[in-house]
Amino acid sequence: MSNIHYLQPDSNTLHGFFSKELQPALNINSGDTVIFQTLDAAWGLEKRSALGEARKKFTEFHPDRKTKEFGHALVGPVLIHQAKPGQTLEIKINEIITGTWGWTSAGGFPSYWNEKLGMVESSEVLLDFELDVEQMVGRSQFGNFKYSVELKPFMGLMGMPPEEEGKHSTIPPRPLGGNMDCKELQAGSTLFLPIPVEGGLFSTGDGHAAQGDGEVSGPALECPMERVNLTFTVRDDLKINMPRAKTNTGWLTMGFHEDLEEAMWLALREMIDLLSSLYDISRTEAYAYATMVVDLRITQIVNCVKGVHAFLPFHALR
Repeated sequence: MSNIHYLQPDSNTLHGFFSKELQPALNINSGDTVIFQTLDAAWGLEKRSALGEARKKFTEFHPDRKTKEFGHALVGPVLIHQAKPGQTLEIKINEIITGTWGWTSAGGFPSYWNEKLGMVESSEVLLDFELDVEQMVGRSQFGNFKYSVELKPFMGLMGMPPEEEGKHSTIPPRPLGGNMDCKELQAGSTLFLPIPVEGGLFSTGDGHAAQGDGEVSGPALECPMERVNLTFTVRDDLKINMPRAKTNTGWLTMGFHEDLEEAMWLALREMIDLLSSLYDISRTEAYAYATMVVDLRITQIVNCVKGVHAFLPFHALR
């Protein structure tokens, strides 16, 4: 019988890096559900009270979870007893409920995307939002121009540590997940990740209330999450090399690389493999169908390792 577990952000669950040596915050079995509560990616504890004021942040780190590399605020890791390297972890995203506030920003600091757009020397623009989870709308709080955006929440970061020892950055996405920033991974979707280490050691964080493909200024609409309901199942019958997902409207495959074009070819190669398997056809025939029905989308361009996902709508082939 499956069980439901709860994880909240505190000194025993929060960490800003991936590591297979990190002690698990929770031990579960395949088929169990975990309901996470998370901070925003920047460790915020509350919204700003006024324009120009600092946001209070989490600082009470457990000694084993502290690092000089100040990465995203992750909650976990979760050890799944049956998970072994070479298997696949199925993560069903049952529910995602945002907190009541969020923020985004643009410009004002050295980065390759700000350099490309001439935004390094400009003053940073920081926008704060009130999030209405009933109306699913985010309303800008401060500034001369106040606009609203539709909320489409998802977790920017879901993943497991590499098999290599040491502490690993949360910033780049990897074949085993991490900072994928794929806006398609909303409630109702199922994510599939290759398991890299014994027990999996899954963590999540970097909640986004809304994001466009590309996450072009660096952050999305960053926010804490009040409730992230995930069900974990270990799969022996599915072998994958990169993350893939079944969303509410179709299948997607992912590719990550420092070169955006190489990321595109990786995502397309994975989609051809998926098409071939789904419809029991050769890879060449799958490629021919892909040119008619598969879309290539830029997932994100701001995590050093860039992301592309290929998307196949359900019933595209009838």
